[in-house]
Amino acid sequence: MNLSTAIDRYLKNLRNIKNASPYTLRNYSKSLNLLVESLGEEADIQDITIDTIDQIRDLIFEKKTRDGSPIARSTQNIYLIPIRAFLKFCLQRDLAQNILAPEKIELLKTDPRDVSGLRDEELERLRSLEGNKNRTIETRDRAMIEMLFSTGIRISELCNLNCEQVNLKTKEFTVLGKGKKIRTVFMTDRAANLLKEYLAQRDDNFQPLFINARTRKDEFETKGESRRLSRTSVEIMVRNRGRRAGITKPVTPHVLRHTFATTLLRNGADLRSVQELLGHASISTTQIYTHVANADLKRVHQQYLD
Repeated sequence: MNLSTAIDRYLKNLRNIKNASPYTLRNYSKSLNLLVESLGEEADIQDITIDTIDQIRDLIFEKKTRDGSPIARSTQNIYLIPIRAFLKFCLQRDLAQNILAPEKIELLKTDPRDVSGLRDEELERLRSLEGNKNRTIETRDRAMIEMLFSTGIRISELCNLNCEQVNLKTKEFTVLGKGKKIRTVFMTDRAANLLKEYLAQRDDNFQPLFINARTRKDEFETKGESRRLSRTSVEIMVRNRGRRAGITKPVTPHVLRHTFATTLLRNGADLRSVQELLGHASISTTQIYTHVANADLKRVHQQYLD
């Protein structure tokens, strides 16, 4: 089968059967396009060889970060994983006789991820930081920081929230997570109060829960969609607030998600509950946080046995 045709079929399967998010579809499409770039539009699935994969590895290795350094090993794997998954799909569907075995594509060994999150004092500095001259934007940003930390939601889930979803009386809402799985999310009093304060300062009836400060010509026709905050703008806001709070390590929405998980585990929450709150499909994904929580066991041991 023609390579481009097979890729289109695979992406349709991801979207229609696997319920993949637009973000996942975009990244998988970007990776699979490397196959087409290497082999050409007229290539067949059977043309994919180990040499092809080596050429793609070279293309990936040439990619640089903003500061000019090579991309991380984990990022390099993000390009290779979709190709392995695509080949597995082709084998399952019998799309060709001789297909490169997916397991022949070796992933790079990566260093353990730092999932410890922020320390208590760093977190408190970030949460209490003020200084924006625009009171509405200041309240909005503080509400977002609080939501990211105290609910553990992903940045995409935060950006997609609509006002009608959030029940400020019960302090809960539902989100559509990865794989289009619905889960209930709970807010703290602090998050609910900041969100209530932010919404009270707005004079619109727009649908998005969080909007930017710049007016748009079509904002009323789109019910405020043209002013919905993007992932990039939220990431920049969190990073800048981290710097202003004097936190030396990078602060991102995902670091706040890590902080949410490790805080729960350190205070006695069980792993299964944390899995549900994070929206992880597999408990093995949640287990990356256990070594952080288990580090507290040493202090307990020394406290009682020294």
